[in-house]
Amino acid sequence: MLTPTATILGSQPPPSAYLESYRVLRSSLMALNEREPFSTALMTSARDREGKTTITTNLGTVIALAGQRTLLIDADFYGAGLTSTFGVPEGTPGLTDLCLGDVTLEDALLPTEVDALSVLPVGTAADVGPELVAATSIRDTLQMLSEAAEFVFIDCTPTSLAPHVDIVLLVTVARSDALVVRRCIDDLEDSHAKLGGVIVNDILPEDSVVHRSFHRYYQ
Repeated sequence: MLTPTATILGSQPPPSAYLESYRVLRSSLMALNEREPFSTALMTSARDREGKTTITTNLGTVIALAGQRTLLIDADFYGAGLTSTFGVPEGTPGLTDLCLGDVTLEDALLPTEVDALSVLPVGTAADVGPELVAATSIRDTLQMLSEAAEFVFIDCTPTSLAPHVDIVLLVTVARSDALVVRRCIDDLEDSHAKLGGVIVNDILPEDSVVHRSFHRYYQ
């Protein structure tokens, strides 16, 4: 279901600087959770192709590998990135079907190769997803899903879902346009969302002393 690639860790990732960067991110989130407990996190970005789906997948993987029940939800009704990443066949019931009451939670959740990791695909009615975002049913569904795992990560574009999760994690590519990122942060704050942090993606070796030290160690 989850095929390892150059960017997707998979269920048995070998030691590498890349893996270690996600372990560092996991540690940072666990420290945040100690200070300000959360269970639901919206993973979003100011623009497309910033890497939010890859980061959501790998972050969920390393948290689940540490033995904590983790659920990944595909709420990107336009791109369905998680659904594609996990190789979920087209027409598989998921989030939209759950919101519409057409399936049960047990029928919608899909297991993965990582024991503690489950995924909820976008569902068969992605075209009505944007309308569901404004409905009470999706908020009730998110509440139900937050009780199904210790950590729930929702892959989504910036939407009205943001105020209904515990925190928002904003993914941006290194050397991105700071004004675009700032505008996205302002929009999230205007919607009363709680920004948990910004995850900077695609940092080159020359950008980071930490990255270089990991690279030398694993070489």
